[in-house]
Amino acid sequence: MRILLAACAAIVMAGSAQAVTVINGGFEMGINPAGSTRLNTGDTTSLPGWTVLSNGIDYVDSSVWNAASGSRSVDLSGLSSGGISQRINGLVVGQRYKMQVDVSANPFDPAVRPKVKRLLVSTSGTLPGMFDYNLTDLNTSINMLFETYTYNFTAANVSQLLQLRSQVNNEFGVVIDNVRISAIPEPQTWLMLVSGLGFVGLSLRSRKSLGNVSA
Repeated sequence: MRILLAACAAIVMAGSAQAVTVINGGFEMGINPAGSTRLNTGDTTSLPGWTVLSNGIDYVDSSVWNAASGSRSVDLSGLSSGGISQRINGLVVGQRYKMQVDVSANPFDPAVRPKVKRLLVSTSGTLPGMFDYNLTDLNTSINMLFETYTYNFTAANVSQLLQLRSQVNNEFGVVIDNVRISAIPEPQTWLMLVSGLGFVGLSLRSRKSLGNVSA
């Protein structure tokens, strides 16, 4: 029984140590976009958890185009290349993390397609990452064709500033949804999890065998 409890505790501790939360990563909390609403530079209240960076952003609901999930998403280009930022807390220094975000592009761009739309992702103290989204004739407001971009980084501090910026210098920018961060398990963490599950399995098997013998 003690082994079983210790193994379960190890699994829970390993999982909880990896948890990092992005506030309002799906953009479902915020003012009513009423279709599409321009949020201006420095706004920290209209989209809880996020600060709007230079050039602003467009906060969009599903009456304009479909989100990756839920009903709201963000076009990172307001008047021009804009962005959002959030300070992520609870990081473990030296731990590797992956940030994932679902990416599309404003489907109303009149430019000749295919058209590359570029997203820049960075966290303070680490090198930025760049993702190119290819807007094609298949992109529509109903079928946004979201793709998931993964940005890996190693935590330099327990708190780091996450920024997502459009690199599109017009109002038809990169559209994002579902920002999330999780730790990349180290080999020793995987070993702990596998060992813990093994102990649980052996303990349950032993208890079952003892029950059969008693019967």
